[in-house]
This record gives sequence, structure tokens and C-alpha cells, in this order.
Amino acid sequence: MFVHPPLVNNPRHDAIRLADWAELNILLEEVETISVEEITYRLEEIPPDASDDSEDRDHFHDSEEKAENAFTELSARSSWLGLRYPLEIDKGVALLHHENQARDIYRFLILLRARQMYPGHLDDDGRESGFLFEKVVPYALSAYIAASPGNRFRFGVAGGQRGDGLPHSPEQALQDLSLRMHETMGVVPSGGNHDFGADAIVWKQFGDANPGQIVMVGQATISEGKWMLRNPSRRWTDRKPLSTRLIHFLARPLTAVAFVETLSLTPKDTLNGLTSQSIPFDRLRLLSVLLDEFLPSGLRKSMNDWSDHVKENLPR
Repeated sequence: MFVHPPLVNNPRHDAIRLADWAELNILLEEVETISVEEITYRLEEIPPDASDDSEDRDHFHDSEEKAENAFTELSARSSWLGLRYPLEIDKGVALLHHENQARDIYRFLILLRARQMYPGHLDDDGRESGFLFEKVVPYALSAYIAASPGNRFRFGVAGGQRGDGLPHSPEQALQDLSLRMHETMGVVPSGGNHDFGADAIVWKQFGDANPGQIVMVGQATISEGKWMLRNPSRRWTDRKPLSTRLIHFLARPLTAVAFVETLSLTPKDTLNGLTSQSIPFDRLRLLSVLLDEFLPSGLRKSMNDWSDHVKENLPR
């Protein structure tokens, strides 16, 4: 098994870290199953087969509580996602759900989360992984609003170029998009090859060649805790006068931010106090709308190649 990540003496954070660690071990097939008892003994650094020699179970109370809290988190994920969740949780035991249809996606996402839990251990500077995550996000946003395949684009410039055939120049890329959307072109600042905080742009059109439709502009981040600070530029949504926006959308676009930790890591009072108007897509929400078959084979291969490389650097 992989060494469990450092804990931070915060009940919520520790439970989530241990739940993520359990997912990591099972998705990467380090173990076939993992149980509350095994996590308890791993936390105590005592082999599970020494459990009968324990002089006093009270000695393990804190570790047992952490392990049980981790399984409460895993059970909540399983109850919500059902067959979309790659783990089966049964009576304090977690195992791989072999019928899961998003295993490649979740394996990739949990390794992106591992970058946060084991900083500096995965031999990954974030360039390739951030690029791959940026390529996945348009598919998730598109699936969420049921957009047609031709209405999703990677507008971000990770990897040195925009995706899906868009021109590298922001003005030309925006002109291309505005024509496709039948929306009015706005004003683009000169200089640079910016994405204006928009890694992905998707829309659901009516097919009548008129403006006014659901448009979603999304940003992606693989840095822990940064999603609350990330929003697409107001040039997409709120800049005044209207003509100075990048595209003068008839209907105000929705904005979104995608990230790889879970929303449960953020206290509810913090969530309630956020002023961000972007829809948060954490790892589990991404999983809720994606299946492996939604991604092109080339992207899946690149994700799996990256996953195979970085998993060898996880501490055991």
C-alpha cells in the first residue's frame, strides 16, 4: 500500500485525505480491498495481523474514529454517484467496482489529487497534467448542459496552443467562436495570447441561427484550494458597456471552475459565504457527468500514460 498522506489534525480534512488515499490504493490496484480496520492499523503503524495482540482497544480509539470518518465520506460518495462511483462500499470494506464505466477518468483525477496530498513526490511539474486536465474539462461542461460535440472548445492555451482547431490569436479565436454561436463580436485587448480565464467554452444552441442560448465559460485548476479564487474574466460576462465585452452575448453566460479536490473539503459556512458566481465542478461532479467513452481515445491514452508514469513515484 501507499503510505498514507500527512494528516493535519482537522477532522474533516483528515477524513477526506484518508478517503482519497483509500481510493488511490484501490484504483491503482495496490490492494483489492481496504477496510476500516486496516486503515486503523495503518494509522497506528501496526500490521493488521497484530490486532489480536493489542492490549487495549482504547489505544486505537483516535485512529478508529479517523478511519470510520473516512468510510463515512466514501459511503456518501458511493450513495450519491451509484454506479458512476468506481468503488463499492459494503460493511466497512471498500473494493473496486468492476462495472464502473469511468475508471480511466477517475484514476487520472485521483492521481491529480495525489499531487496535492504528496507534494513533490510525483515527479510532475503540473505542465502536462494541467494540460490534460484542461483538455478534459470541455467534455464535462458539454455533458452537463448536453451540448452538441461541435459546440465545445478548449479555449485555454496550455500546451502552447488552443484546442479544437481554434486560432492561437485571441481575436481570431473569438471571431471564430462568435460566428459559430451567432453572437456579436466584442472588443479584444491587443497584445498577448490570453484565454481571459476561459479554459473551456461550451454552448447549447437552438439551431435557429439567432443569438441567445446557454453558454458556459469554464476555468480549470489542479492546485488545491485555488478554485475559490478562479473565475473567468468579467470581460466575458459583466464588463460595461456591453460592446466592450469579448463577445456581446445576448444572454449572460454561466461560468464554472473545475478542480480535483472535493467540495466536501470546504466547510459549508465557507461555501455559503463565497461571492463567486461560478458553478464548482469538483472531482466528483466531473465524475457525475463523464464516462470514459465520452473522451477520444487519444486523450484517454495520454491520461493513462501520464497516470502510469506518476503512480510509480507514490511513496510506499
